[in-house]
Amino acid sequence: MIKYLLPVFLFSMLSLQSQNLVPNHSFEDVFNLPIYPNPKNSYEFEPKSGYKPFQKNTKYWFAGSKTTPDLRITSRLNYQACQRVYREHCDKAHTGEMMVGIITWLKNTYTDSYREYVQVKLIQPLQPGEETFFELWVAKERTAKLTSNNLGLLFAYNEMEEDTEEVVSRSPQFNVDTLINKDKQRWVKLEGSFVPDKPYRYLIIGNFFDNENTQTDWYKDYAGSPYTPPYAYYLLDDIKVWQPNVPLKNPNFAGKKVGKDSLVRLSNIFFETDQSILRDSSIAELTRLHQLLSDYPKMRIAIHGHTDNRASTVYNDRLSMDRAKAVVDFLVEKGVPSDRLEFQGYGESQPIDDNETEEGRAINRRVEFKILQL
Repeated sequence: MIKYLLPVFLFSMLSLQSQNLVPNHSFEDVFNLPIYPNPKNSYEFEPKSGYKPFQKNTKYWFAGSKTTPDLRITSRLNYQACQRVYREHCDKAHTGEMMVGIITWLKNTYTDSYREYVQVKLIQPLQPGEETFFELWVAKERTAKLTSNNLGLLFAYNEMEEDTEEVVSRSPQFNVDTLINKDKQRWVKLEGSFVPDKPYRYLIIGNFFDNENTQTDWYKDYAGSPYTPPYAYYLLDDIKVWQPNVPLKNPNFAGKKVGKDSLVRLSNIFFETDQSILRDSSIAELTRLHQLLSDYPKMRIAIHGHTDNRASTVYNDRLSMDRAKAVVDFLVEKGVPSDRLEFQGYGESQPIDDNETEEGRAINRRVEFKILQL
């Protein structure tokens, strides 16, 4: 049975003991940039959202059947544009800018029970016999006329490869048996625990029940087009699975193993031009770093700032120092003890690319962190 909103302090204590086993848990890590275009704009205020971006750009996650889950990308400007029309009914990621959307109930001329499933391979298999915790955030999508129950989590040893667009009948270890967002469109946290009997390697999310055994209801404050066919569609974000008593063999950051003395580039840290003010687009990467430090409470790191060779050496040294400090300040504000953090600015003294080209200079303008202690 899934429980809603377990005490926050309980999660806080448990999450400090073991790292999240779900890679790209908030869907912010993408590849093949720029975002692969969808065949058409399926979402009024999200020109980059759709099933093609999910298939082509989302790291580690993939569909569990012959269906088309969506990567939903909600920038601040697009969200504000939606609010001017639909006010509080707009879709926005729980954290960052990205989330995933799946259909949990749809009946049309092609199929009686269309379902979508997303799945991910865990960073390491679950240890049988050890209590395992999970949490995820779920919200009804704006254009969905229906709400449904039966959002399930299936832990499996093998990936799910079903050549169908209809329901896949499996027995998930957890399932929500009540309507989600029946009265209000909002993010709700689902969480619980279980003890695995096998070294499960995959997490699969979706509705594993047919129409007869799935409950639906009209969403009373629907604000979309009256011509939209009825379906239930939910957004997923910030998915975590952890085993408090089972440490990872190696820490993991953005899908890559790291260890003592590792020097890791923070690829998505952005500042205002010639300033040390962090842009909103840096939040997802900084959140990942904060999660790493939370998962490994004994870890100490040093933040390194670097610039290109434009401007004077004195100016570049100061700018790189201020930018490294801005990252440290963010982490301290989020609760990381200051004695676990150091920072240093190296200015233009350590280029990793050619400063004679704009592309090279952009690479040299970077922030890195070094693991000093595990």
